[in-house]
Amino acid sequence: MSSTTAAIRRTRLLRLAAAPGVAGGIALVAALLAAIIVAARFSVPLFLALGVGLLLTLALVGYRHPRGALLAVVFTPILDRYLVTLLVPDALHGVTNYLSEALLLVVATSIGIRAWRGGRLVGALRHPTLAIMAAFALLAGVSAVINGVPPLIALAGIAFTLDAVVLFVLPRAIPIDAAYARVAMLAFVAMATVAALLALGQVHLHADLLGMASVTGFFSEGRRVAAFLVNPNMLGVVLAMAIPLPLLATVRADRGRQRVVAGATTFVLTLALLYTFSRGAWLGLGAAVLVIGLLVDRRAVVAMLLLAVVAYGTAVVVPRHVLQAEPSDTGFDLGAATIGRVDALGDGTDMRVQYATNALPIILDHPVLGAGPGRYGGAVAWRFGSPLYDRYTDGAAPRDRTVDNFWLHLTAESGILGVLLFAGAVAAAVGGALAAARRLDGWPRIVAAGAAAIGIVVGVDSLTEMLLEGNTTAFAAWFFLGVASALAAGAVSGEAQ
Repeated sequence: MSSTTAAIRRTRLLRLAAAPGVAGGIALVAALLAAIIVAARFSVPLFLALGVGLLLTLALVGYRHPRGALLAVVFTPILDRYLVTLLVPDALHGVTNYLSEALLLVVATSIGIRAWRGGRLVGALRHPTLAIMAAFALLAGVSAVINGVPPLIALAGIAFTLDAVVLFVLPRAIPIDAAYARVAMLAFVAMATVAALLALGQVHLHADLLGMASVTGFFSEGRRVAAFLVNPNMLGVVLAMAIPLPLLATVRADRGRQRVVAGATTFVLTLALLYTFSRGAWLGLGAAVLVIGLLVDRRAVVAMLLLAVVAYGTAVVVPRHVLQAEPSDTGFDLGAATIGRVDALGDGTDMRVQYATNALPIILDHPVLGAGPGRYGGAVAWRFGSPLYDRYTDGAAPRDRTVDNFWLHLTAESGILGVLLFAGAVAAAVGGALAAARRLDGWPRIVAAGAAAIGIVVGVDSLTEMLLEGNTTAFAAWFFLGVASALAAGAVSGEAQ
């Protein structure tokens, strides 16, 4: 690449990052969120008024500057599920938990209106993934009717499962280009890197650094860190989602300095991922890197193995909790932690094995269409209860709101047909991103491959968490898959944002 071309690309990126549609929109939303947090301490009416103002602002930003609004929607779930919940009074936690859904609704509506007026909405909806998801929604409706699920419960169950898929459509409905896709991906990696650095501070300085969460593992892990994401498994999957982009940049970036920065970032993310002891995230990342290596660039597999070895060596030798008077643990024992988890799986004491055992009678009684949406293990059943708990679980709902396995939850509610349809939709989106990565060059190729890797990480890790229902991960996964789809379709425009 010539120096002139590189300079032009850098200028385009800087202009995009500084444009009101991206930086201005995010800054305005951030200011309103800060005001909401402050207001929550003094006045509930002011808190609610500012919340309405935030929604109206996002509706306007979504129409006039859709690209910036989309980024705000994608990153907000981390705030409303964790940071905001930690900062507002307990009495308002129930309200903040729905902030991301409300933002998605208003932004999707405003962008949808803009796309319809511009003649792009119908084209954005034409994709195999969306056709399969429509079939899934129809099947879930049939299951609800057959099983006598109340309409509101059925509607909520379907909505909680499918709401994030809207973010697959929105990037296809607005003009985006490779520069925007790169900025979006880098912003996600930057957020994950901040979380990783905070997690490393918890490990090597103090487990309760800045009041952030850490938990004692059950299988010789010592303290499992979570940074500001509260749950180590959630931090783990966010880090695993972020790693493929700098990993690919390490082996494919045009400039040596970019490769060095990308490699260092990948190392930091990988080291922090090890400290989460999130086995599902490890497995998801391994599957993603293997697929990307086979179909996009084999060097990614070699680079990941080398960085993983270096990260493991660092975790073994670097002192831990040096600021604590009495460190709670002093070593990194990956082998003992892994063996302990395997032993628990084998003897049936692992919580997720117990969930599967609990759900099996429900699946056997409703194998084809399931027991109905909103009935088992998801957010709807946890909030409103379910007759399945009285019949199959002695009246006890699964602990911690979910069954910690999205695919198990979906099988119980939608049956084998529902799982096949949903998995097929995810596979179609990931396959499209992989196909785009093989056709594109430069950063568009890296972004498309990174989006495919994110889809694989979330899909595999959903075997151990409710990631495809939870907004923190589902929003980002479907958004980046939509970005890759838009790049593949050549949805590039010079329209001012």
